[in-house]
Amino acid sequence: MKWIFFLLVLGVYFSLNSYVYIRGLQILPHNIWLKFTYSVFFWILTALFMVRMILGENIPEYLAAVANSAGYTWIVAVIYFALISLSIDIIRVFNHFFDIYPLFIKSNYSFVKTATATISVLTVVSLLIYGNLNFNNIRTVKIEITTDKHFPKEKIRAVLISDLHLSSYIREREVMRISKQIEKEKPDLLLIAGDITDRSLKPLKEWRLAELLGEIKTTYGIYAVSGNHEFYGGERDDIFNHLNDSGITVLLDSVITIGGIVQIAGRDDRTNPKRKSLNQLLTNVSREIPIILLDHQPYNLDESVKEGVDIQLSGHTHYGQFWPGNLIVDRMYELAYGYMKRGNTHFYVTSGAGIWGPKIRIGTQSEIVVLDIFPGIKKNKQPY
Repeated sequence: MKWIFFLLVLGVYFSLNSYVYIRGLQILPHNIWLKFTYSVFFWILTALFMVRMILGENIPEYLAAVANSAGYTWIVAVIYFALISLSIDIIRVFNHFFDIYPLFIKSNYSFVKTATATISVLTVVSLLIYGNLNFNNIRTVKIEITTDKHFPKEKIRAVLISDLHLSSYIREREVMRISKQIEKEKPDLLLIAGDITDRSLKPLKEWRLAELLGEIKTTYGIYAVSGNHEFYGGERDDIFNHLNDSGITVLLDSVITIGGIVQIAGRDDRTNPKRKSLNQLLTNVSREIPIILLDHQPYNLDESVKEGVDIQLSGHTHYGQFWPGNLIVDRMYELAYGYMKRGNTHFYVTSGAGIWGPKIRIGTQSEIVVLDIFPGIKKNKQPY
């Protein structure tokens, strides 16, 4: 099944690149060396993405740096070039049947074609630069939640992050920037909703990324759950053992009570078909103090309402990462991003502090989420 999916992705990727390549070749002047140079660079960039995807961290660091930066960025560029090319082709089809081109275009077709190509390249380059700046500008989102449960504290401040995808691409600089931003908020808890790694243990150990995360100062500790990417590299158990050794408590289908004021229930990712049901996970959990559920993928939200979860925190969607991905995930998930309340259950799905692949966000944001959780009114016991 994994290989079928991989071949499908490879087929789509190759088809997309072939379409853009052919359209680019048609626009170029009839100069053999120019077309040759274009072809070489085009297919090198196309191959770099596949090299990174197939070999992961099992390539020399110098090659990984090129494959990461150029290969990952190329996939975004080629998507936007394909969208622009498709839009132009649709207009050409309409013109073929309805003759919609104005006289200026008909009289200066060669110039208009060159100008359109130039504007298209400048537009895509501008989007890539903007997207990278936007990725690096991590927002702090603040949410206030009042539960219907009472606990002996004015409030609990939890910081939520997700989808760091730590790798040879997301390293010390990003982790330190995120850590400083979290510590400014003076959190009681740091909650990580999965996909801490991209798929490999190597970056966590080689660049001490897990230790850097584990050093973030909180009152009650750092708690995390698995994501789908922890399953991909075959090192899942080693990754979780290393995270635990680094001061990050990984909750896999388990519940922990913090200071008698809140319970954190961590579900293993739904990639594991044998994970506990939510009912099984919460069977022996107290209903007197708040239950915070960490579940990487935001599916079956009604189940959390039914089981009396107070707050569910998820990630995974990246909110599409770059447009039009956000439009797609909005169709895929009941809640693809942001806050929602249903019954007595509060939900937040974060777009993530890190990124998968290209360091580009267009139409979405990198974020940490600060949740100030307030107790409900204490109910006095009725006299006999």
